[in-house]
Amino acid sequence: MSDPQTIPSAVGAFVTRVRREHGLTLDQIAGAARSYGAGWSASSVRNIERGQASLTLPTLLLLALALGHLMGRPLKLSDLLGDSEVLALAADNQYPVDRSWIDSTLRGEEVTVGEGTQADALDAEHDDGVEEGLEDEVLRTLREMRGRKLTREQRHGHLDQLVEQAQMPPEPNRRLRDRRPAASLAEERAAKKLGISAAHLRQLAHDLWARPLEDESSRRAGPDSTPQARGRVTRVLVDEMRESLKERR
Repeated sequence: MSDPQTIPSAVGAFVTRVRREHGLTLDQIAGAARSYGAGWSASSVRNIERGQASLTLPTLLLLALALGHLMGRPLKLSDLLGDSEVLALAADNQYPVDRSWIDSTLRGEEVTVGEGTQADALDAEHDDGVEEGLEDEVLRTLREMRGRKLTREQRHGHLDQLVEQAQMPPEPNRRLRDRRPAASLAEERAAKKLGISAAHLRQLAHDLWARPLEDESSRRAGPDSTPQARGRVTRVLVDEMRESLKERR
């Protein structure tokens, strides 16, 4: 799972990628925005790319209109966040939320603390009833899960699975897949793009690279890669999976 990005930095990275991929200049983007009523200059767009602009709602709407005009297709506000999977609601990267939570609020759903937000209270809610009696291996898994950015549904499902395992008698030949955690957000998004289940995607990743999608993305991007670089690599990996699915069919 990638580190949280602030919304201005995520939008800035998306604008930079679009500009480079389409061979655009800062002046062209500013000019397109001016045609919709903005008073932007090239430096205004540069500040957006650097994550230094104040991204008000009118600014985001004008940016979506300008980029959509230059790209030849309409954009959604959520498109401006690029491939970011986890975003911070504060400038100091505190209060991270899953991308799916932001996408749902942009679709008009209620803005509430819950699914997609990082609430430590959720861990405490389950720990009292779960930790007692757990085997050491299962307890370690529970503690590691606290550092992962999972949705409420994923956390509940994973914790229920751990409780089930703790209550079962030990089986010497029980396979590791019984303790497999819930699908990550990256896996869910990739599976949705490919039109397959997360379980199918995991198997396909294992067949192609002998490792999970995110591990292969990190390996190719390098140990010091940025979230944007890993996002670009992930898109390449999804394309490879799509081609593999076509061949199999």
